[in-house]
Amino acid sequence: MYNKASKRLILTQIFLIFVLPVAVLYFKILSANWRVVLLAVSALFIYGIIRHEHWTHEDMGVRHDNLKKAFPFYLFFTILGIGTLFLIDGKMGMSNIGTKEFFIRTFVFFLPVSFFQEFAFRSFLIPRLKEIFQNKFTIIFVNALLFTMIHVIYPNLGIGLPLAFVSGIFFAWLYLKYPNLLLISLAHSALNVVAVLLGFFYIS
Repeated sequence: MYNKASKRLILTQIFLIFVLPVAVLYFKILSANWRVVLLAVSALFIYGIIRHEHWTHEDMGVRHDNLKKAFPFYLFFTILGIGTLFLIDGKMGMSNIGTKEFFIRTFVFFLPVSFFQEFAFRSFLIPRLKEIFQNKFTIIFVNALLFTMIHVIYPNLGIGLPLAFVSGIFFAWLYLKYPNLLLISLAHSALNVVAVLLGFFYIS
């Protein structure tokens, strides 16, 4: 188990890692070209905290003891999410299937980002929120809210933000019940591939 930090320090960490970078992009204090730099800085900040507090692999959800028990839940959520995306696309006709740009965006940007987002928002943030809040529903809500905030840099906010919030609720609930970084990263990656394929998210 890692060394616990004070609640004030944790709140400062959450603001600097999850709120400030989004704010400077959203309000165009920095251009969108800085997003990779901000992502790298956030990753280094998280790495430094984990090293300083001596987190174990289990603390970060890097575990295999619950793979068999957790897999059906993650698989069901992934299939349900993909089905929902196709259903919405059928109503709105947003498909962007088969373009070269899709494959570039997906494998160069969205897949690595999916793994980092799960590491940041679930492996790192959920244990942080547990140090502040006792109620698991509060932890789930705050986690989903912060997860939704990072999606304000994408177009189609009327669709993207509700989807991000609902998926964030499920991601947080799943991770609280079965903390497994590998499974949740694979689920997130699969949903992101389909979401980009159908045109829900786009990064130029």
